[in-house]
Amino acid sequence: MQENLVTIASYTDFFEAEMAKGFLEDSGFDVFLQNERFLSMYSSIAGDMYMIQLQVYEDVEEEATALLEDLNDAYLCSQILKRENALLEGHFQLTSGNHSNQYIEKIRVLQNPEATYTLCKRLANRLSEYNFDVVIGPAYGAIVLAFEIARILGKAFVFTQRDEGKMVFRTGFDLSLCKRAVVIEDVMSTGGSVKEVLQCAANHEIRVVAIGLLVDRSNKRVDFDIPVESLLRLDIPLWSPEECELCKLGAPLTKPGSSDKL
Repeated sequence: MQENLVTIASYTDFFEAEMAKGFLEDSGFDVFLQNERFLSMYSSIAGDMYMIQLQVYEDVEEEATALLEDLNDAYLCSQILKRENALLEGHFQLTSGNHSNQYIEKIRVLQNPEATYTLCKRLANRLSEYNFDVVIGPAYGAIVLAFEIARILGKAFVFTQRDEGKMVFRTGFDLSLCKRAVVIEDVMSTGGSVKEVLQCAANHEIRVVAIGLLVDRSNKRVDFDIPVESLLRLDIPLWSPEECELCKLGAPLTKPGSSDKL
């Protein structure tokens, strides 16, 4: 007897649907996507009328549905990092001057607009409970993230940059209506850039009510006394140059990226 297919989830985000499908397939389920081709071809007009339907066989509906609930923000973010080859292994000097055996090349994620949108949507959901009117992102990596989150939530957007070593708002922005803000950062290790943005906001009497991160690799070394929402927390070693285990072994040192943030 032919088994029936049942829909256990629906998506307007093609990338997220594919991630959910892969998650269940890795767990041994036969998974099917309906309307996938149509939405991928006509995403600008399909909207909610043709949502991608994630389907499994009827006899495993309950088990697959329960498992799908585990597709949380952390799993999704980690899988995207792996899929985009953004989590690098080696011996790296971070922009703070500290050394590490892992580096997150967020540019590889930002290079994929669908992956970026999926992560921004997840982080926007986390931040939607806060009362604010503007999203702030420090240059350069967080500009894209902050802009997309602002667009999703219908908020204003501004960004900061360094001018002669000091974090300032980009000239030209109208800050008169910016009273309450969230700050977005891509990857945080020491929290130096975020602290600079907080001070910059305070200088303009803008109250920051929350901080949103794609990845928090600070190992709980940073406390802003402000709520922090992060999609993924990674416990990655961080050493000063004098204490670096890889330096002691003579491992070649790489200085990736070109940002001047901490």
